[in-house]
Amino acid sequence: MYQKILVAYDGSEGSTLALTKAVKLAQLTGATLEAIWVKSKLPHYPETVSEIEGEREAGEVFFNQLQNEMETYSRQLNCNIKLVALAGHTAKTILNHALEGYFDLIVLGHQGHSSLWGVSLGHTTDKVSENAHCSVLIVR
Repeated sequence: MYQKILVAYDGSEGSTLALTKAVKLAQLTGATLEAIWVKSKLPHYPETVSEIEGEREAGEVFFNQLQNEMETYSRQLNCNIKLVALAGHTAKTILNHALEGYFDLIVLGHQGHSSLWGVSLGHTTDKVSENAHCSVLIVR
């Protein structure tokens, strides 16, 4: 069925639900599982060089936190999960990585915006599901 599964993970509740579902699918199908976190590119129009360094350091701290979470999930769920961090536009980066890595399933969490738009797909989820070369599972 599936041989390579890519799950978008940023530590949010939606991405954690997507990760849990992706792990179950990987275990059922014998697929390999990789998680991706996409950080935005620097600079964000900083006023000083130290602001760039501060953003870079904050990104590293956050990625280390995600790695620790991934190690915990790997142990708890008895599944090997590789976490990669790439910089760029979130949807484009996920799509490019999935294509280049020959993934046959992308798993994403659904993310509502507000009570009015809560039933809509999040921007990244919408863009990935519209443009993916492979199947996409959106987890609610």
